[in-house]
Amino acid sequence: MSPSPSRCLSRLLAACLLLPVGCETEDGPTPVYRQEVVVAGSAFQGVHGLALDGKGHLLASNLLGQSVHSVDLSTGAVTTVEGPPLGGADDVTFGPDGSLYWTGYFTGQLMRRPPEGTTRVIATNLPGLNSLAFRRDGRFYVTQVGRGDALWEVDPDGNTPPRLILSGLGTLNGFEFGPDDRLYGPLLSKGQIARVDVDTGTVEVVAEGFGMPTAVNFDARREHLYVVDAVRGALVRVRLPSGAKELVAKLPTGLDNLTVGPDDQVYVSNMVDNGIHVINPADGSIRPVVESRLSVPSGLAVAPEDEDERLYVADVYALRRVGGRDGTVTQTTRVLSTPMTFPMHVSLGEAHVVLSSAYLGNVQVLDRASGEVLRTLPNTNGVQGALELPDGTLLLAEASTGRLVRVDTAEPAGITVLTEGLEGPVGLVAETEAEEPGVYVTEVRSGRVTRVRLRDGARSTVAEGLQAPEGIARHPDGGLIVAEVGRQQLVRIEPATGRLTVLASGLRIGLPESEGLPPGYVPTGVAVGRSGTIYLSSDIESALYRFVPVP
Repeated sequence: MSPSPSRCLSRLLAACLLLPVGCETEDGPTPVYRQEVVVAGSAFQGVHGLALDGKGHLLASNLLGQSVHSVDLSTGAVTTVEGPPLGGADDVTFGPDGSLYWTGYFTGQLMRRPPEGTTRVIATNLPGLNSLAFRRDGRFYVTQVGRGDALWEVDPDGNTPPRLILSGLGTLNGFEFGPDDRLYGPLLSKGQIARVDVDTGTVEVVAEGFGMPTAVNFDARREHLYVVDAVRGALVRVRLPSGAKELVAKLPTGLDNLTVGPDDQVYVSNMVDNGIHVINPADGSIRPVVESRLSVPSGLAVAPEDEDERLYVADVYALRRVGGRDGTVTQTTRVLSTPMTFPMHVSLGEAHVVLSSAYLGNVQVLDRASGEVLRTLPNTNGVQGALELPDGTLLLAEASTGRLVRVDTAEPAGITVLTEGLEGPVGLVAETEAEEPGVYVTEVRSGRVTRVRLRDGARSTVAEGLQAPEGIARHPDGGLIVAEVGRQQLVRIEPATGRLTVLASGLRIGLPESEGLPPGYVPTGVAVGRSGTIYLSSDIESALYRFVPVP
């Protein structure tokens, strides 16, 4: 049956409301685009700590999305319990009185939300705050991971300062207290499961030989331990007191945390796949609770010669290849199980892929054909965009210092400051074919797009008055396409005149910034294919969109 004229008219009106109408200007017609979904989104930006509330819901922490969510186990529906800025949780648990507690990894804050009440911060200045658990007597413990390596006792009411118990354990992660009131948890850097007496400080190894154990929980009878191994993608049962190991289920790599229900069903989070699965230990069967095809899509790149416009997606917990035309994920390189480290930006050279990560503070150069990591360069200055120039040197945007720096090809690498004084540089795109080669950079703090001459670092303003510009790409005709995150719109800028055209608005982009993170931390990525189709990542929705030119 053909659609009615009224339905066709309503669809046309809806499209006109979403997209700009073409018109003639002194610079020619305004382009018009049709917005389409490439990959549908998710409620999460990576899933981490889990906790069951005993009422048919699973609480899940969402670190980069700065939220704590509740998953209805009967329907799979996801709701937000706490959003930004206090919701940035790495792990979550319930206290004896039913209060919900969670850890802010980046902010170093510990939050408490009573059953009926408002969220408040009960501890601060604990960077890398990660895991947490209560002992049977109500004493409360947390650990620092990555940005620290320590075990602390914390007042659940926040009335007294945290007390240091142990430091230098070997990265104690997701832990739980056993029936003997000892703390059981994984030592990430040692591949071991340890038992800790928090009263005496005694540490004993109860099992070892793991790739990267990230969390443990006792079974429903509190006799044996379930362990998730992130590198091997395994759920393992450790028999106590012998420490004997038994594989319960094999899953994709990137497992982060787990919780066990009273029926002994094991719920496991996977940050790489942005999902949660439940495992029946009796037969090893696996059932999805929450699924997603992307985790935290950020930087985007597409080869200009690629007729199929296959995208490189810096997905924070993975580097993925996604078909720009059909959304098919054809290749995934995962963190933890490979040398790749949490990519947030991606750019393409003739033979290389360049990734940068403010998450772990480094830049990586990969072989474009094989995907092999060729170089890893540390940079803790809030590194954002990274480009490989024709001579093989790298150009990096340091959002925290406001510098653009060159990194040469030598080992160890030498660094030269090209320019400084930029205000939150995030996105980079090169114009190396010009008579005076340069690079365009978005400044998220100043709201400018600036051109920097590669010869001497001289700067000129291309456009200003933007609100939090992040991702930037060049159209085949030379125009600049920019994600203006502060106004949640996609704009085109003419480099010669600075004229700005809004291509799409009302976009779901721009997670709020959080304390402890560099400017533009989770960047909104932009890429343009040879057809003129524009691709945009949505950090809020964990989705990927395309904007197709309308003839």
